Parts: sequence; C-alpha cells; structure tokens
Amino acid sequence: MKIDWHGKATATGVNAAASLLRSSGGGKPSGGLEGMLEMPVTAETAGAGGVKAGESQRLERLGEALAEAKPAVPEGEQADLKEKVLAGASSGLAKVYQGEPSAQFTLGEHIGLEAVILTNGERPSLFVRDGFVDLKAPDIGNWDEDLGRAKNGIRKVTASVGRIDVPVKPWFAGTCFVIAQGLVLTNRHVLEEIAIQAADGAWKLNWPDATTANFAGEDGVNVATKFKVTGVAFAGPDAINRTIDFAHLDMAILQVDPASNQGIAFPEPVTFETDISQPKARRDLYVVGFPGEPRAWLFGGKPPVGHETAQVISTLFNNKFGVKRLAPGIVKAGPGEVAGDGKNWICTHDASTLGGNSGSCIADLSGDGFRIVALHFAGANRDQNWAHAAARLHEQLAKFPAKFAP
Repeated sequence: MKIDWHGKATATGVNAAASLLRSSGGGKPSGGLEGMLEMPVTAETAGAGGVKAGESQRLERLGEALAEAKPAVPEGEQADLKEKVLAGASSGLAKVYQGEPSAQFTLGEHIGLEAVILTNGERPSLFVRDGFVDLKAPDIGNWDEDLGRAKNGIRKVTASVGRIDVPVKPWFAGTCFVIAQGLVLTNRHVLEEIAIQAADGAWKLNWPDATTANFAGEDGVNVATKFKVTGVAFAGPDAINRTIDFAHLDMAILQVDPASNQGIAFPEPVTFETDISQPKARRDLYVVGFPGEPRAWLFGGKPPVGHETAQVISTLFNNKFGVKRLAPGIVKAGPGEVAGDGKNWICTHDASTLGGNSGSCIADLSGDGFRIVALHFAGANRDQNWAHAAARLHEQLAKFPAKFAP
C-alpha cells in the first residue's frame, strides 16, 4: 500500500475529525462540531477525564482494535501498517489537544484520527442484522440509547432499504429505498451506472434481465429478497456524469416489479419529512445503505481527496462490504446553509459513508426515527457528505405518490 504518511493532510478533513474529537467525550457529540482547530483545550473541552485521560483512553481502545484487526495486506506488512496507524493516532491526538492548526497535520496523523473515531464509537458503521443493530456492539459508543429508543422506527426504515444488484463487478451499483408500491428512490448518478438515456430522454437498462433491488443484503444472510428492476419512472433533468453540481438534482426513481419474487411481500414505503427547515444543523440522524469497498489508486498523480484515508481504514477494519449498515451522525448544515447551494436543497452530515452509500436514505434520529429527512448523494467520510433535503423535493416526490409525515 503506497501511502505518503508524512505528506500533508487536507485541512477540511482534519478540521472535521479534530472538532469531532474535541466536542465529544466518547461516542457522540456533547456540543456543536464547529469549534475552531486553534481553540485552546481546557479540562472542560477535553471532557471530564481531562486531556491526558481522553488521549490515553482513545489510544488504548485503538490499540485493542488493532490487535484484533486482520488487515487485507500481505502478512509481512500487517505489523508495519498497524504501527503507522497507531503512531499517527498518538501524534495526531497530541496535536488536537494542543490546538495545533490543520496545516501542521500529516496524512498519517489524519488517518490515525479517523481510526480513533471509528474504534471509539464516535461515528460507527454498524451492521444491520435481523432489521436492527447490536446495541452492545463494541464500536457503538454512546449511540446505543438513542438507537434503542428509536428501534421501532429504525426497523421500518431498514426493511425498505435495498441494494441495486447488477451482474458485473462489484456486483452492485448503489442503494435504494421504497417510496411507493413498485417504486424505489436512488441517485441519478446510480441510474447512469445501470442504464443509458437516449436522445429522446427514454432510459434503457444495461442489464434488463439481471438488475434487481435486494432488500435483504444483511451480513450473514444468504437468502436474497430480490425484485426485478423494470424501468425508470423519474430522473433529475441534468446529467451528473460523476461530478457534483448543487444545481443538479441527483435523484432517480426506478420501477420495480413487486410480483417478481413470488411469496415475498414488497417492502412498505418510507415516510418523508415535510418541514422545509429540516434537517436542521446539529440534529442527530442515521444513514442506512450498502457502503462499498474503496478501490486502490492505480493511476498517476494524486488520488481523490480522502481516498488514501478510506483505503487504509477499510483495509484495517472493514473487511465486509456491500452489506446493509447503519451509520449515525449529525447534520452539519441544513438547507439554505450550504455554500454554493443556490436552490437551498442541500444539507451536509458527518455519518460514516463510502461509495455504495449513494442513494441511501437519511432518517431523523432526534425524533421518532422513521422520518426520512434527506437523500444522500455524495461525500468523503467526515470530510464532506452531501444530501438533498427531502422536504425540498416534495413537488417531485408527491407525484408518485410518496408518503409524507402529517
């Protein structure tokens, strides 16, 4: 694995990780995530245990996780990789607690901070099994209480979330979720991976007999709950072409045959938020989807921002991809608060996501746990995660018809 451990990390990634570590005492935020990296650290900002206690506890947890980890690299490289991550975490945490500016962090230190966050339960990516998560999972942090409170709502949401399976590697194109009988919502850029649009606007599936929505896809579940994708009911008017443009609606609705899996009932639709001010900054949320494996960068020049970090973290800990996961987090900016969003329909969040999360639903965890507040469409883990606010899409969704909260 070719990583420039001593190279500079991106300021945005470091700021997000450091502010999260500063604002939380072990599992979820106790305050806003907007603290400046240069803010001095006191006993209050470091948590009840003080700076040294917080640092040592986090390093101890990371060390325990690394001891159990089985990195997906040759056996002779495993010990060195673990040592580099632990060293980066130790140095990076020291800089965080000393209030050093983001320009002083190396890529190795940023990777170390991300490893601390993952193993400390700050922003976990939890396996969904039998429709819910394990509230005693070692990496759940302090999210267990809120997730347990919203258990019934979460079960409704996870049952409606599917994986769009295709007959070519990596065998799935993204995530979708049910909005009405025979209709699922995903991203337009996911649609562009499985279909071609003709000059007259009509869409043709690349694999019309082998594209399905699989609503099981849980870790350890071998029985698929698949329904055949038959066509396209709606697509945002502008091509995405693997780019991010806040003026373009990265949304598509696929037609799925509810009778294509005899004996299996089609999942119930989700319920959308109608309050156009939601989701507001600092509200708790959770994302349900199918994160995919980051691919090794095999080309010249620099890889995309955050690619090395995601690759190392996934190599260390996330050896199961393409299975249903739930990732809690918070809203960083609500609609109307995101720079460059002229249509006021974008929000940002800090939940842990990867490529296969495209098309994931984002549900409100501060409330009842079943209202969908946004459609995730792009991001890099805790660097930038963007989504379309659901209430701002009421006009498009109501035509199908989708369910909206009273």
